[in-house]
Amino acid sequence: MLSSSVRHRVSAGADTLLGPKWAAPYRPRRRPRGLESHTVLLIGVSTAALAACAKIGEDVFYHESGPFDEPIRNWVLSHQAPAVRNAFLVISRVGAPSVIIPCTATLAAWLWRKRGLTIAGAVVMSPAVALAIFSAVKRIYRRKRPDGGARLHELTYAFPSGHAAASAAVFGTASYVLWREGMLSRRAAEAIAGTGTLLVGASRVYLDVHWTTDVLGGWSVGSLVAALSAAAYERVRRKTGAGR
Repeated sequence: MLSSSVRHRVSAGADTLLGPKWAAPYRPRRRPRGLESHTVLLIGVSTAALAACAKIGEDVFYHESGPFDEPIRNWVLSHQAPAVRNAFLVISRVGAPSVIIPCTATLAAWLWRKRGLTIAGAVVMSPAVALAIFSAVKRIYRRKRPDGGARLHELTYAFPSGHAAASAAVFGTASYVLWREGMLSRRAAEAIAGTGTLLVGASRVYLDVHWTTDVLGGWSVGSLVAALSAAAYERVRRKTGAGR
């Protein structure tokens, strides 16, 4: 029989050559789960939003959107109800860029300072900066609002809708980041982004302060900003290991 010291040396040599059978095999570092599907989603949204921006912008620029806008406006005006109008007034005021952008800044500061999520906070705030640039588009188109704009003392140019652009960009970006950080479920994030954006945009058409293509153009711009912001978040998140 082998002595205990000999058995130990034989065992050590075998482990060196073959590795102990109970040892875990080497596994290469894996990328975050679902990363490919997130990338495909963001590319798809960006492409669709960019195409919509180009098409709607072209139709409005060449004054070809009337056959689409005017029947919708006439139908909405003939089906208005005081209670619904009052509800949409509240939604429109709460969804104004002057309200939701400061709220977004508060959320960004909270993510940054309280949760230590610097990248998440910076990305959540990015739509506000981008929308300041996109607001210059209105001066290029110089489109007049429907008559309801004068009644509500909204006299700036119509295309694209700032309310629609801000709601799509802010709700979309914030919901995506909070979902990826594990603070919202996917369904909750989709509900917040979709419902908030839809209600704010619909309120602008119902109140007769924007044409439908103004809102569609705003949604397109906002969706593009949200998708690009989310893509930037994913890129930095992968490189730095930030987030969950």
